[in-house]
Amino acid sequence: MTPVKTQPRYKCDFCKKRSVKAVMKLHEKRCFRNPNRFCDNCGNRGFTMEETIEGYPDQKVDCIYCSQFDKKKLEDIEAWEKKHEKVDVLHVKDIEIPF
Repeated sequence: MTPVKTQPRYKCDFCKKRSVKAVMKLHEKRCFRNPNRFCDNCGNRGFTMEETIEGYPDQKVDCIYCSQFDKKKLEDIEAWEKKHEKVDVLHVKDIEIPF
């Protein structure tokens, strides 16, 4: 039997995603539950420039990701998750097995 290397798993501070360290560093920057996240769509400006017909100036449009962030909705989600939290630990009493 040969030992197998195992990689430590890391959990996102904002959601329940788990993965290796390098992936979690990238994920936490962009996690939608992170209130200080970096938005890839608008670069944290809050708007994007939509291209229009040639000859007309570009239009500013609210970022679809940043404009949907709602603190009340986040609190509701956290309350629901806390209420429906799964318990992974199984409590077993110590018993003696006669062998």
